[in-house]
Amino acid sequence: MSDYQPEQRPWPPQPTTPYQTNPSPWPDPRQGYPPPPLRTEPLAIASLVCSFVISVLGIIFGHIALARIRRSGDGGRGLAVAGLVVGYAGLAAGTLAAVLALTLVSTGLTMTAGQWIGSGPSATPLLQLPDRGPSPANMNANGGITLVAGSKVVPVAASTVDTTTLPSPDPLATPSGQPAHAPGVEAAPKGQPAKVVVYLDFMCPYCADFHSSYGPSLDRLRNEGKITVEYRPVAYLDRQSTNRYSSRAAAAAACVADAHPDRYADFLSQLFAHQPAQGSSGLSNQELKSLVGAAGADAAKCIDSGTFLAWARYSNRLAVDSGINGIPTAFVDGKQWGGGTSTGLDFIQFLQVNLSARAGAGT
Repeated sequence: MSDYQPEQRPWPPQPTTPYQTNPSPWPDPRQGYPPPPLRTEPLAIASLVCSFVISVLGIIFGHIALARIRRSGDGGRGLAVAGLVVGYAGLAAGTLAAVLALTLVSTGLTMTAGQWIGSGPSATPLLQLPDRGPSPANMNANGGITLVAGSKVVPVAASTVDTTTLPSPDPLATPSGQPAHAPGVEAAPKGQPAKVVVYLDFMCPYCADFHSSYGPSLDRLRNEGKITVEYRPVAYLDRQSTNRYSSRAAAAAACVADAHPDRYADFLSQLFAHQPAQGSSGLSNQELKSLVGAAGADAAKCIDSGTFLAWARYSNRLAVDSGINGIPTAFVDGKQWGGGTSTGLDFIQFLQVNLSARAGAGT
């Protein structure tokens, strides 16, 4: 047998040449190249810039930029997020400012376009009726419109009124209990129809009952030439209304008297046929305009502008100062219905008694 033994050598072989012990300074071509620098998404920049100028554009560009960055891996996420934050903050601030501005404008219009359409307890009214203003044509100095035969009225020239010239200090004063000394209710001269004067409030349910019960007879006697009927609207129930409906309705009636006096009687009937509950806010201006249209007239601009609200206040104060302490209050040739010899008589009976006395006296 041979004693030969193979030489034991380490594996793998150790480098023995300078080339093997000193690696090449050149990079291994098998290694990957480093990733290129990230590109900043342009819409991210646009989002941040626009958010300071037009919030909505900043928000839109910010969302689009974030979607693109997720797909492409580009840079600019921080810019897009900042644009969204600034944009939403600006949008919220703008919305709040717009709501506040609209509220202020609405309040300003409410106060300047009538000073009478506000809400709130009428015992402490938030808004006051004007002291001075025009009076309507065909409404006399005592606050009434006089209807004669047919659809005609006694013509009266328009003028102006000023409540500061009247003694009553409070436009919502409760009528006093003093005897009535209403002006202009005296008997008509000989040879003329008897004079009927009626104070009424368009929110008063008793006034509506008076009109429905006696209105047809008054119209018949008026068209027969036996009487004239003067209606004097008052606003006693403003103090129970949330937005001065009595004054608003009286002013609307004045608008009709001014522009369409021949439709006044029809509008009066419309107001009572659609009378709101006592103490409520009453009909809106739009509903009042609809009733004017149903009566065959047009007074939209007059009602919207509150043209005759000062006149409504003035006429109401006249009635208060005249001792008219209830509604309806009616006179026939200066005699008041509801007391004295009229006790127990309904109004038409009271009227017929006076017409008979007038005929017997040759007046």
